[in-house]
Amino acid sequence: MFREMIAECAANFGPPPRRISLWDRLTYWRVPRPEWIYREPIDDLETLFLKLAELRRDGRVVWGHFVQANSLLFSPGDWDCPAEVVYSHDHPDIGLEELNDIASKLFALKGSIPTDPLMKAIADHLTNEMTRVFGLQVPPAFSPHARCLMTTTYVVRKHLPGPDHCLRKPLLPILALPDPPHVVLPLPSRYWPKSVREWWRS
Repeated sequence: MFREMIAECAANFGPPPRRISLWDRLTYWRVPRPEWIYREPIDDLETLFLKLAELRRDGRVVWGHFVQANSLLFSPGDWDCPAEVVYSHDHPDIGLEELNDIASKLFALKGSIPTDPLMKAIADHLTNEMTRVFGLQVPPAFSPHARCLMTTTYVVRKHLPGPDHCLRKPLLPILALPDPPHVVLPLPSRYWPKSVREWWRS
């Protein structure tokens, strides 16, 4: 089921390189930078905003699973907020159960002090909640069958299915840049087929 869903999302959005109309770029695809991004020092999430045009043009549609997200996103509201998502370029149709298991293991590192350098980097990042990562490798022990990455994303409310535009599921289609810095954005729901929108809201 999930393989067919993500394939249909990718088909709806189209293959790269894509051309988005000027009207859509100025309206539906417009993602304003939050005011807090300019506080000194400038937030590293600026990396995502600088790469948005390239992400729209060349990004790949894959499944992503939230590791953690700003609590505001789970209730209706006006605020767009950052979140952490795990995904795989090598296996874009990776299933819910596997991604859920990987995300759970990553989140379990929060507040811990592992001796493994890679796990410590993830633990420190999730514990801090204010740092950003782009394409941080998931430990192979957590994902032996697929190379996975963790990236900070930005959840744009108007891109989530209505009417409340809040997070309903930990899994959703995302748009991921295949090359560094590996920026990621949830795929706007305009490109989700009806089956995915209904599953998301169920």
